[in-house]
Amino acid sequence: MNKKHESEKIPVVGRIEPQINRYYLKISRRYMTAGIILMLTLVLYIIFIMMFFGRYVTYDNLKYLIKDIGNVSLPGSENYTSIVYNGSDDLKAQSFRGGLAMCSKDSYMYYDSGGILLTEQNIGYASPEMAASDKYMLVYDVGGTGYSVYNQLTCIIDRQSEQRIVSGDISDNGSMILVTRSRETKYVVELYNSAFVKSMSIYKENYVLGAAISPDGNYIVIASGIPDGTDLDCEISICKKGESSPLFTSSYSHTMPLDIHAEENGFILLCDNGLYFFDYSGAIGSSLTFSGMNLRCADMNSESAAIAGSVNALGSENRCAVFGSSGEVLYDSVLEERIVGTYASVNLSDALVYLKTTDKVIKILPDGTKEEYIPENDVVTVVPLEKGALLCSKSSAVPAFTD
Repeated sequence: MNKKHESEKIPVVGRIEPQINRYYLKISRRYMTAGIILMLTLVLYIIFIMMFFGRYVTYDNLKYLIKDIGNVSLPGSENYTSIVYNGSDDLKAQSFRGGLAMCSKDSYMYYDSGGILLTEQNIGYASPEMAASDKYMLVYDVGGTGYSVYNQLTCIIDRQSEQRIVSGDISDNGSMILVTRSRETKYVVELYNSAFVKSMSIYKENYVLGAAISPDGNYIVIASGIPDGTDLDCEISICKKGESSPLFTSSYSHTMPLDIHAEENGFILLCDNGLYFFDYSGAIGSSLTFSGMNLRCADMNSESAAIAGSVNALGSENRCAVFGSSGEVLYDSVLEERIVGTYASVNLSDALVYLKTTDKVIKILPDGTKEEYIPENDVVTVVPLEKGALLCSKSSAVPAFTD
């Protein structure tokens, strides 16, 4: 009985005819036709480009096409892990787009906050220096001719200048300056546009000791040393992109410029006798003179500026002062510490400054109190973060002050 019923069963699937929706069939055919046309157009376009513009398809141009790919990604996590790298005595390190950029004489490296190596390139610079904007990292060889520009993911350009490089800086849109020694004059400040093509040259007869470019790439500030007997005077020149004559030039007697940092509304000038906050009209908004102290170290960034100097002959007591980006005094105190390194904060709500002594690192909190951290290894440099800092030794970077 059961076998009879089983033999009479017919699969349901076999009795259902597939239903065809003529509307969707028409739409699918249109999409397939459009896809074929686009594919053929792409092939014809590539053939056309290679036939008539093939000489412009170079390795450098292909790298330039990806210069903004790394900038569309969000900065990495603020929670850093320990980062291990090859040991180096001449290590330079800097926070860059949520990760850690590092360079030595041999190579440039970029790690994300989790310690993953994203970029590594052999550079072979005798004296490498780094200058970063919010989007790009410029690495150049002081006294040499090599320079490179990076984003988060790769090297965008790797070139040689015609003359030996003294210093450099880069803006958020990719415009950059290189200060080089010149055959015609003592120095020349070369401005490169966002396509990394030289667009302007500023020749200087005096010793250029510092130069910076504003984040939007519109202003170039040059600090020169003018010999005055056995002393130096400081000359400040403010130039605008595309204009041959400076907007402002002024000299300051018995002043030696040491460093300069440009921001959106003005720039900070560090000299041997003081720290000065200028706007782009040349007016000084605020300043601090170093009377009664010998400057030992300083640091400047877009958020703050910090200096430290000894106030006694032994160097066991040091004055530390911290300023906001507009020049307002945030901290000014004498510490009974032998300070050998000063690192300006990038987040003033977390820390005012980090100070390195011979055996520890000190964090000055927003209320003026301090925390101390004794590292296991000798610290080469300190990299301030949004929360805490990275203590970089010769072969590793360890997060500290993160609680």
